[in-house]
Amino acid sequence: MDNFLITLEEKARRFNKPTSFLVVDDEQRARESLVTLLKRKWSDITEAADGEEAISLIQQRQFNLIILDLNMPKKTGDQVLSFIREKNIKTTVIVLSGETSINKVTEAVRLGAYDIFKKPYSFDELEHSIRNALEKLKIEDEKSQIQNRLAHSERLHRYMVDNSPDLIYMLNLAGEFSFVNDSVTKLLGYEKSDMIGKHYSEFIADEDRLKAEYLFNERRRANRSNRTIELALKCNTRDPSKPFDVTTRPIELNSMGIYVVDAKDPKKLSTYQGTYGVARDITSRKKAEKLITFQAYHDLLTKLPNRAMLHDRLDLAIRQSERTGETLIVMFLDLDRFKLINDSFGHVVGDQLLVEVAGRLKREIRTGDTLARLGGDEFMLLLPQPTTRVQAEKVAQKLIASLQQPFYLKGEEVYINISIGIAVFPDDSNDINTLIKNADMAMYDVKATGKNGYTFFNDKIEHAAAEKISIESGLRNALKNDELEIYYQPQMDVETRKIVGVEALLRWNHPQLGLRRPSYFLEQAEESRIIEQLSDWVLRRVAKDLFGNQDFLESQIKVSINLSATDIRQKDFPETLVSFTEVYGIEPERLEIEITENMFMSDIQSCTHKLQVLANKGISIAIDDFGTGYSSLNYLRELPVSTIKIDYSFISEIERSGKGAALVAAIVGMAQGLGIKTIAEGVENANQSEYLEGLGCHLMQGFLFSEPVKIDCFLDRVSSQNSELSSLSNA
Repeated sequence: MDNFLITLEEKARRFNKPTSFLVVDDEQRARESLVTLLKRKWSDITEAADGEEAISLIQQRQFNLIILDLNMPKKTGDQVLSFIREKNIKTTVIVLSGETSINKVTEAVRLGAYDIFKKPYSFDELEHSIRNALEKLKIEDEKSQIQNRLAHSERLHRYMVDNSPDLIYMLNLAGEFSFVNDSVTKLLGYEKSDMIGKHYSEFIADEDRLKAEYLFNERRRANRSNRTIELALKCNTRDPSKPFDVTTRPIELNSMGIYVVDAKDPKKLSTYQGTYGVARDITSRKKAEKLITFQAYHDLLTKLPNRAMLHDRLDLAIRQSERTGETLIVMFLDLDRFKLINDSFGHVVGDQLLVEVAGRLKREIRTGDTLARLGGDEFMLLLPQPTTRVQAEKVAQKLIASLQQPFYLKGEEVYINISIGIAVFPDDSNDINTLIKNADMAMYDVKATGKNGYTFFNDKIEHAAAEKISIESGLRNALKNDELEIYYQPQMDVETRKIVGVEALLRWNHPQLGLRRPSYFLEQAEESRIIEQLSDWVLRRVAKDLFGNQDFLESQIKVSINLSATDIRQKDFPETLVSFTEVYGIEPERLEIEITENMFMSDIQSCTHKLQVLANKGISIAIDDFGTGYSSLNYLRELPVSTIKIDYSFISEIERSGKGAALVAAIVGMAQGLGIKTIAEGVENANQSEYLEGLGCHLMQGFLFSEPVKIDCFLDRVSSQNSELSSLSNA
């Protein structure tokens, strides 16, 4: 008993021990930012700068949860996962990576990753995953405790037979009860007198009688003198003073034959005298086993099947479809704007919404269909055969319609939509993981084209996904293999016919496709956060090309550089850019950054503050592609804008339509009224130039003056212009 209590105390101390984290990332800033966020909730956090250091730390101590980057020097995240797996280390690993390769993700899952987040990731979603992982660890620990308690209970009961609360019995040769202890009343509701002299079969559940008969007949053989089985005993339901809510009770029956050995001849076969044993109530264990089984195959929040059960049922459905030749449907469902709900109302209310959404979706499907929750706000629906594409469309429409009615959260009406991607077996694949992946890609296609709808997977979606991966991989190689180039397009003052500015334009000299403009790769660069490396490369190359050249330094030409939304959102963006100008000796007045209208609309207050810091240092701010975005006059008043660039699409309309010309005139007039300079982009002929000049817009760039050129060609023009100005000055 003492040993049993000590074991429980040790487990209690271990369970209450603070959760330990290990954050592994070779990017110091990303690692330190994540650690800072984690320390708001948890205290025991260790850092590692690479995979080799991580493995060393893992060998030294136990971590409950490891947050792991994949691409690292010395040892990669995959090698760390392999080490954990090979050494059978008990921990949970969440992967954070810029990798989007399906093979990389699949390999990480195969090596035991609990969850995977692609950089950039939402910390709220990461925190939610961490809490789910810790909850899983807690449940596993509780399961272990339950199982250990049951095992200890079984040994204690056998040891404490005389005082056992279990049913202890003896049967005579005829199989009739000759003894039962007082526990029979508590266990089954009978008095001892109800059982003495009665045959055991009267108290065995009908479905277990053959099992019991076999057991007790075995007792007559000395070489099989004991055995333990599980069966059900009937409860006394006839006594109104002892109401039982069950008619049978599961018990574990330990039975042993009683034999008498002839003292005069010990070698003589023993004589069978009867049976004795213990009947132990295993109701709690059965409930625990049922709970453990449920938890292993169900989502604890929504009570829907989880990923494991979905895979089992999908595997079974595919085997059935292969035999019948019929199709089946897999749908990937993702809630739209769910993060906004979590941010506005909190995760508790978000969980409540998920439960209500699951209930509505489940009411719209057939009994044989499987709706599973994969995690977060992602669900998956399996429609087994026979299911046609037409039927699948009807189901998708019903699911979307089921969420059109409002949800009531904290007394407020909340509306939420859903995006559905559909994959068909065997048309789209005959492999489980590929089917799920294809449905997932189709869902993201819906997200990209407006959300709140559904679409079937097709080759175009697959090609688009493959192209994204190819572009991302190619960009990374472009940075390594010096495939990036800067072209320079002069900005002219048509009054003086002099170059007064130049725009630095990034180009990718693709090994197979040739020169690519940013429109080809910018979106994927933003998604994968490679844009930060590209922007850094552009700044450094421009500094080297221009501010390292004496002719350019002697001129008063200003250089314009395009920056992305990701650059602006960085917390220390203004300080970093100012520091850059100081390191390279760039006069702030010679630098202008170009941003698009859409870039700052999500957080205009923060963007205004950052840009004002730059403006105060003398760096100019230009709005690029003016008129193609939100075109709100409000931001022109709030932001420290010095220049707006009229998009080339408006310039091309000057000669084509009166409305186009009037719109350009309106933009120029508005800018003049606000004291803001205008630069016309894409000026291609003299008519356009004359019209703009007549409006008072004297700054232009376009093929009329110069196409984008390489650095040597541009510097030659700067040198010639300097010489001309010098000659005029001397004259």
